[in-house]
Amino acid sequence: MVDFGSFNSLAPLLRDDPYPVYAQLRARAPVFWTETEQAWVLLRHQEVSAAFCNPGLLTLDLGQFVADVSQALGDHPVELLRLLDMAIFFRNPPAHGPLRALVARLLALRPQAACAAEVARIARSLHAPLVRDGGLDLMTGFADPLPPLFMGWLLGLADADALWLAKTLSGVPVILNRGASIRDFRAAERRLTEAHAFLRAEITARRLAPRDDGLSLLVSRNDASEAPFDDDRLTALTSFVFMAGFETTSALIGNALWLLLDHPDQCDRVAADRKLLASAAEEALRLEAPIQQVRRRAATDMTLAGQEIRAGQQIVLMIAAANRDPQAYPDPDLYLPGRTGRPVQSFGGGLHHCLGAWVARMEAEIALGTVLDGPRPRLCIDRPGWRALHNQRRMTNLPVQV
Repeated sequence: MVDFGSFNSLAPLLRDDPYPVYAQLRARAPVFWTETEQAWVLLRHQEVSAAFCNPGLLTLDLGQFVADVSQALGDHPVELLRLLDMAIFFRNPPAHGPLRALVARLLALRPQAACAAEVARIARSLHAPLVRDGGLDLMTGFADPLPPLFMGWLLGLADADALWLAKTLSGVPVILNRGASIRDFRAAERRLTEAHAFLRAEITARRLAPRDDGLSLLVSRNDASEAPFDDDRLTALTSFVFMAGFETTSALIGNALWLLLDHPDQCDRVAADRKLLASAAEEALRLEAPIQQVRRRAATDMTLAGQEIRAGQQIVLMIAAANRDPQAYPDPDLYLPGRTGRPVQSFGGGLHHCLGAWVARMEAEIALGTVLDGPRPRLCIDRPGWRALHNQRRMTNLPVQV
């Protein structure tokens, strides 16, 4: 039996299949304190959902943590600190509002129908080698490149530049994981230095010769605001938006394809009734949430599920456990497209609900439909390999054959 006090969500055994452990803990207590992580842990859907909407729970200031570590080691990761300063999900009011408004305007640049048409075009192009060659890695050759190509289209970047930028930035999100080392921080700084040099040049070019694209919109809206960001901060914001638009969405698409193809009976149902595509993507969000957990900090003393939480204490919101709570979802471990019930917690809620949730859902739905439009592929692996990240559920590969 797992001990509450010694529970560690970084434990390697939780990487491949954490759900039995979460179920055991959830059945014993909805909220508990772990000495190992010095935090309260929330596991049930009811408490996690309420916590997301609780204005007394603040996001953690990871930028300050990185600054403190860097000072102790004599480093000064300029680009990394700028990125964290512009990362919406690490900002609390009042700084949170202007950042969120600018990103929301970018995501509203194109009509949703136009966005869907572009995603479908990209998906068909990436899927073509499966039909032509008889095999494809649906993770590295399909799920990984699709979201960055879409984000590149939205910002106005060439396909080659978008893929280069995604490859360059791909190692940066590891610093969001508890347990990241100073080596990870330094590697992220090197990657960001290279990526930000490219983006600064693009921003300068858009200011001199605006285009009908998202990057030009960010520049013009920012420059016209009462308190505009300088180009370094605008570059960091662009970098954050690009990463946020591809990292977890690629994970979602891969997870959704794995679940669909690993359940032939449900795959047949969805193929026969395309109205189930959206629900198939939603079931992937529930069963294999791309983000498994997030942290919050109590701004004041409060009570959660009968437990007294002191101001300053941290709370771990276990999204992956809440999404499989039997009180919220009957037969929670089954993959059932068409399921109805409470909203999944994978995109958060309240002030920090994911702005791009509709984009991620759209991309996953179109990706599933594109694969089902062609010859039915079969999996070449019995189980996926998961990346060595404690809070991100993302496969390393997904080879299939026709």
